[in-house]
Amino acid sequence: MLSLVAWGIPICLTLLIVFFIFTEKNKKFSERFEELRTSLGKLLFDVLIMLHILLWIIPFHGILILFGIIFPQLVNKEQREGWKSNRKSRSIFIVVWFVLILICALIPVSNPGSPNGWEEPIIVDDSRVSYWPASSQNVWLLDRDLDSPVVVTILHQRIPATFCPWKVGTSTSWIVETLHIDESRLEETAIRIGLDPDDFRLEKIDSEPNHNYRNSDGSIDITLSVSKRKIITDFPFENTVVGELITVYKVDWGGELWAITITQMGSSSSNDPWAEEIILEWLEFKSSS
Repeated sequence: MLSLVAWGIPICLTLLIVFFIFTEKNKKFSERFEELRTSLGKLLFDVLIMLHILLWIIPFHGILILFGIIFPQLVNKEQREGWKSNRKSRSIFIVVWFVLILICALIPVSNPGSPNGWEEPIIVDDSRVSYWPASSQNVWLLDRDLDSPVVVTILHQRIPATFCPWKVGTSTSWIVETLHIDESRLEETAIRIGLDPDDFRLEKIDSEPNHNYRNSDGSIDITLSVSKRKIITDFPFENTVVGELITVYKVDWGGELWAITITQMGSSSSNDPWAEEIILEWLEFKSSS
């Protein structure tokens, strides 16, 4: 429901603002609407409205809106020349729309929950997450009959100007690896087990970017984007692999991202290289909640 609000506010409020500012009040609604389209440029107006609606079915985030702003100027000479006499209305229309999209990314997301077997999180509402976009993160320490104790971090985040989940997991994984965001998860794990985080680094594991998670009864059968990285230290020996960090990305319709990071310290030759046990437990919990 909140995703609909995040989608509807920018387009509806922007249209209302420019409608009341840049049209004559003594005209009929239909005449004022046509006046608004002319002032903003009919092609620009129609393309942006259409693309805003298509955000629900076309991936790659708000890049679509940037395309909608640039494309009419490239293909239509009248649209380009119209900026001379309508620069103020068009600039306000674009700026207000863009600002409202950014503001709507502050709409809160829910706090991550967990299966009963995970007990209580060791960190609730992690203060390290960003205020923009809206985010919530909890951290669990699972010390049971797995290959070795693991730290599980679940991040729930609203993705700005994104409502279609297609390809979002892949692009988010690329951004996380490029900007080295996963290092913060490794740092948290090292601190929790009493180690110096500066002694460790991450190295990407060449593997398939997606993995199918399917439980025994087939009630869960979903392919998710996965990033796998080795945890390496030079102490006491250089380039020693001491664990793995696996991050799985699930994106819901409406642009809400779930990033589940499993940090496992111990042997890298795990019997569960895709962390299926933990991920399936969480997926089953989420589907039933």
